[in-house]
Amino acid sequence: MAYLSKGKKIDLFNLASELRIDVTSHDKIIDLHDKITKSTFFKDNEQFVKDTFNNVVDERKKLEEAEVKKVETEKQHLAEERAFELEKLRLQ
Repeated sequence: MAYLSKGKKIDLFNLASELRIDVTSHDKIIDLHDKITKSTFFKDNEQFVKDTFNNVVDERKKLEEAEVKKVETEKQHLAEERAFELEKLRLQ
């Protein structure tokens, strides 16, 4: 059960959604944790819940990494564009 505390609120929210547990955007982390651990599905299939949670966390991290790479690529593209424009001005 300690593994549930290793993620973020969005991970708990997504896990609860995957498990079809009713949650709202106003639920606090402790509320999400309680709803998940008190569900009958959790009690019957804790290993499955753990694996699903790990998948949710991994998916979020991959999306975050992809977003960081996208931003870095855009920054690099802009820097190259600026360098090109600067070189054009120097040649004029």
